[in-house]
Amino acid sequence: MKADIGELRAAGVMLGIAGLYMAVVLGTGLIPSGQFVQLFSVYAQSLGALTLAAGGIALFVECGRRARREGAAPSPFGVIRSFVALRWQRDRFLSLAAPPLVCAMMLATFNAFKQLVLPRAGFHLDPLFAAWDKALFLGTDPWVVTHKILSGPAATLAIDSFYHGWFVPMTLGVIVCAYLRDSHLRTQYVLSYAVSWILIGSVLAWLFPAAGPCFYDDFAGGASTFTTLMDTLGSYDRVLVAEGGNGIAALKNQQALLNHFSSGGPLVLGGGISAMPSMHNALAVLFALGGMRINRVLGWVMWVYATLIWIGSIHLGWHYAVDGIAAAVLAVLIWYVCGRAAQVMLAARERREPALALAE
Repeated sequence: MKADIGELRAAGVMLGIAGLYMAVVLGTGLIPSGQFVQLFSVYAQSLGALTLAAGGIALFVECGRRARREGAAPSPFGVIRSFVALRWQRDRFLSLAAPPLVCAMMLATFNAFKQLVLPRAGFHLDPLFAAWDKALFLGTDPWVVTHKILSGPAATLAIDSFYHGWFVPMTLGVIVCAYLRDSHLRTQYVLSYAVSWILIGSVLAWLFPAAGPCFYDDFAGGASTFTTLMDTLGSYDRVLVAEGGNGIAALKNQQALLNHFSSGGPLVLGGGISAMPSMHNALAVLFALGGMRINRVLGWVMWVYATLIWIGSIHLGWHYAVDGIAAAVLAVLIWYVCGRAAQVMLAARERREPALALAE
């Protein structure tokens, strides 16, 4: 069996895009190489472990699928052997290795960009986006609306939990792609993921620099309506802590980001400040678009989650409402453009197998 040229081409393009992004960011001369290597190694090791864990889950699912189809449980070792043989023959494991490797490259590079390059653009558009928000909501700040509907410590804690749970699908979605039968979906998702970090998270963040409502008073200067928002969140946090809870994670993370920004410390996981456009919202939309292709129920669940992420980004002071709207529109456009690109790279092959399964 000859190697699949389409698969090799797709994996090469994905890795090439991630590699070019890394080269451009490192080429600025602003990133200490030792710190970057350390950051990348943390992401690579973590994603490698997640890929192996996801493989175990995929094996369990595939064995169950074959048992239902054939009436007898297959040998797990037989399933693994056939999977290894097919993926090696088809593309020399590139389609298996590319998704987690691209993810590690993108996350490490974006972290470096956000912490050491993006601050040079300044944060001067916060007043503009705050004004757009108020105009969009007919003279009312969006956070006022969310806090009227979802008021109180308990509701805010629930939103906080949903919002910070975003990091699970942020990495797991790409890892799942490594085991997809559907080559087009795998290529479309990973391409969209990489392009989103570059175009939305980096290029547009540089062109439209803003810190976000939670940092408005720190960077735009002077008291604002967002002072009231942060005071409200602080009062909820004190109530939750007094009741024996951990409080609102968003407030702790926001303070940690501001402290790190002010101190100019070394590269850290998840550091940096940026609001427009929102990568939280962009990737939440990507989760939903990909989920719809695997299973419609999963897709609708992820659309609900994407809506909660948008509400949470406003409610917790991370983003302006327009940050999420712009990000969502861009994510949909990127998804469809990358879908067409995937068709070209893979010669628009049709796949009839289940979307998530190991090789026969």
